Amino acid sequence: EIVPGAPPTRTFNSNRVARPGYAEIDASEYEDVPDVLRSKVVMFADLIRASSNFIVYSGAGISTSSGISDYASKTAPKVPLTKTGFSAQASFAHCVLVELYKMGKLKRWIQQNHDGLPQKAGLPQKAINEIHGAWYDVTNPVVKFSGNLKDELFADMEDWEERTDLCLAVGTSMSGMSADCVFTTVSEKAAENQDGVLGGIIINKQKTQYDNLATLRIFADINKVFDMLCEELEIAKPTPVDYQKGTLENQPHIAEDRFILRHYDNNGRRLAEGKDGTSVDLQTELDLSVGSKVKLLSGSREGRVGEVTGKNREGHYKIRFWVKLKKDGKQRPVERTLGWWWIEAAVNGDIDLLPIINVPSRGRKKVGKD
Repeated sequence: EIVPGAPPTRTFNSNRVARPGYAEIDASEYEDVPDVLRSKVVMFADLIRASSNFIVYSGAGISTSSGISDYASKTAPKVPLTKTGFSAQASFAHCVLVELYKMGKLKRWIQQNHDGLPQKAGLPQKAINEIHGAWYDVTNPVVKFSGNLKDELFADMEDWEERTDLCLAVGTSMSGMSADCVFTTVSEKAAENQDGVLGGIIINKQKTQYDNLATLRIFADINKVFDMLCEELEIAKPTPVDYQKGTLENQPHIAEDRFILRHYDNNGRRLAEGKDGTSVDLQTELDLSVGSKVKLLSGSREGRVGEVTGKNREGHYKIRFWVKLKKDGKQRPVERTLGWWWIEAAVNGDIDLLPIINVPSRGRKKVGKD
């Protein structure tokens, strides 16, 4: 800790382990006194200004104010829990981080959570790595603690582990997951005084095993810290609102649940730079109307075929797959959700590989204007 001042005050005492089976740290909670917190937020803002490759590494704690429970906290929830995580909405902290992305300050978001709240706050899919699985990505089911991470996401994580000069670990207990490297590596580089490396910031009321590595350690409510950060950076405080899917009005040849993807070939791969489907001979259609068949193009279930069954209240697509049970080998239906932001990314050509294509593939075909 390089910010002087009084130590944090313990606001909740617990003898229980925050994450049993991982780092054996108790679940007690702490908060910085006001003058120390203010000085830390000033330093937080200075670090962001100085950074060239600022990334965020977020855990469950950033979403608890949205009504999603976490593993580590032992206090009673401050807000009512959502009946289903799909109904949760972005927190103030999510919204501020998205503003930092739009300003060009935040370069990458490594997300341990599965909830899609960064995207609901307006983060494009191309800017996030949902390393532990996602509720809104049909190719990336939630990864169990003993499971394997998706290859391309692991490679992306390793890339940013080396590229970042400043990592904010927010709402995560960092109890020994592989992804913790995005924080520990840059922090160790900073401890070695490597040129241009600023290190790591932790925002969490609970202690972590990496507190001694942090350039800046903040004990406080996450939304409160980001409220103060807005003041220090002199940016307008965003107002969290319920998610509403974007429109695609400026894109040609789009009908309800039918999308023309000018930037992709019929295998779902993005065309080489400089090529797109401005010619009607180079247009791939993705049909997500009810009853359409789709095939997964990546992940542990690559090649599996599913059927579109409809949309949820927010307009995300529901797709039913049949999964074979390990116990008895019987097939059972599993419904997965494809977030609308994947459609936006596909229409804009933001991703290298589509999550799905139609089966049988409609291929690249001539499509007349509607």
